[in-house]
Amino acid sequence: MKTPALLSSALFLGACCMTGMPMAEDGDPDAAGNLCGFAIKDVSAWRNQMPGPDGPSGNLVIVIEIEADEISRRFQSGGISENGTLLLDIVEWDHPSGIGKIVYRKKGVPAERVEIRCGGEIVTTIDKIDTVY
Repeated sequence: MKTPALLSSALFLGACCMTGMPMAEDGDPDAAGNLCGFAIKDVSAWRNQMPGPDGPSGNLVIVIEIEADEISRRFQSGGISENGTLLLDIVEWDHPSGIGKIVYRKKGVPAERVEIRCGGEIVTTIDKIDTVY
């Protein structure tokens, strides 16, 4: 009987995808303030097309370097808008401590630009995505 195996797989996958930490409530400005209270040191975006221009569609990589603090953050995708903008939200992550970088990496994302938000506010945009061969 395959049904228990499928159910177990679905439950395991759901557990793996959960962050394990409470997110900031929409109505709690202090929680969003701590999460979003960081200074951006550098922002970069590139599409990895290695091993060359005729290679397979590579990973889109977005990196924000921030001043490290005790809060761990990650990107959560909000999808791609009609104008080709990848929408990324900064959310809490259950990693033990802040590492000073927030990284998004995904294969085959057809974004033309990136909009990054935290607590519902735009923190930065990336209007040019480089291609690396």
